[in-house]
Amino acid sequence: MSKAKKTRQQILEVALKMATSTSLNDLTIGSLAVAVDMSKSGLFSHFKSKENLQLAVLQYAHDLFREIVTIPVLEIPSPLERLIQVCDNWLGWYESQAKTCIYISASVEFDDQPGLVHDKVADDLAKWLSFLIATVQAAIDEKELKPDTDAKQFVYELYSLYLGSQSMIWVGFEDTSHNRFKLALTSLITRVRS
Repeated sequence: MSKAKKTRQQILEVALKMATSTSLNDLTIGSLAVAVDMSKSGLFSHFKSKENLQLAVLQYAHDLFREIVTIPVLEIPSPLERLIQVCDNWLGWYESQAKTCIYISASVEFDDQPGLVHDKVADDLAKWLSFLIATVQAAIDEKELKPDTDAKQFVYELYSLYLGSQSMIWVGFEDTSHNRFKLALTSLITRVRS
């Protein structure tokens, strides 16, 4: 990796941490320059605009998400086991991102703000949901789940459980091991298991 790429990656690591601790919208070239001990003009030369910085952070998060959550499960032969493991990895992603998820916060922040950042968040979430739907559909096709299982409905419920788990932690209704989520996921799978 070249020095410029390594520097950019280090900047994006800090930027992602800042965006998850406050918000992607609050991330600025000025605040990031202070955090990485660079001049504002030096940092500006890497991104050229706040929007480009936000897009770069989202792309970095997308690549990191794939590395942590999806790529490790691709070789698991059983689609149902792959689904269970990907959910465990998904929880690990949440824990590794300072107990928040850039996609959850950015989808709320940018849902009513048209533009490239909105489109990137929507596209990344659509890819994630498509991955989950394809995994559930593969489990149906392999007869690990009942043939009348609606893959989209299953993923809707799964994603709702995940969001609920994340929002319930801060009020103490969910524990840090996400045991309520895991119990609900087990119930969801049991309901449609062949």
